[in-house]
Amino acid sequence: MSTERTGLLDACVLLNLLASGEIESILSASRIRWCICPAIESEVVYLRSEDPNRPPEPADLGPLLQSGAVHTCRLETDHEKRLYLDYAAELDDGEAMTLALAESRSHCLATDDRKARRLFLENVRAPERLLSTSDLIRSWSRSLRLPGPRVRQILLRIGARARFIPATDDPNYKWWCSH
Repeated sequence: MSTERTGLLDACVLLNLLASGEIESILSASRIRWCICPAIESEVVYLRSEDPNRPPEPADLGPLLQSGAVHTCRLETDHEKRLYLDYAAELDDGEAMTLALAESRSHCLATDDRKARRLFLENVRAPERLLSTSDLIRSWSRSLRLPGPRVRQILLRIGARARFIPATDDPNYKWWCSH
C-alpha cells in the first residue's frame, strides 16, 4: 500500500510553476502526487512571454499530463459535488472544484488565493496540508541546493510571466524578496 501524499494544484499555483520553466522538477521535489481538475485545465490558457513586447504564449499542459507529473482528478461522489456547489457560491469554478476535492479526499491543496486558503483552513482545519507557490519554490530550491542567482532567475521569471509575488503576510515573503 502506497503512503504517497496527493495534492491538488489550483490555477494560480499551476500558472506560477509553469512560468518558472521548472515545473516538473518542482513538483517532483515535493514528493506529492499532483492532480488538477478539469476546471483548472480550462482556466490555464496563456502565460505572458518573457519578452514584454511579444504576445502571450499558450500554456500547454499536455506534456505534464503525458509524463505523469500531473494527473487529472474529477468530482465523483455526491458529497464532492455538494462541496463543489457550496464552494462555488464563494469561489470561481477552478478553486471551488479543487477545494472540494482536497477536502473530500483529504489531499493537500496548493493555492495562493486568499479566500480559498481561508475557507480551507476554516473547513478542513489542516494547515499542514495547505501549500503555496512560495512554499513549493522554497522547498524545491533547498532540496536541490540551488545557488542564489539561479533562485533569483526563477523568481524573476515567475514575476514576469505570471505576475506573481507572494503577499506580504506570506511566511516566505522575506525569503522571496531577498532573492
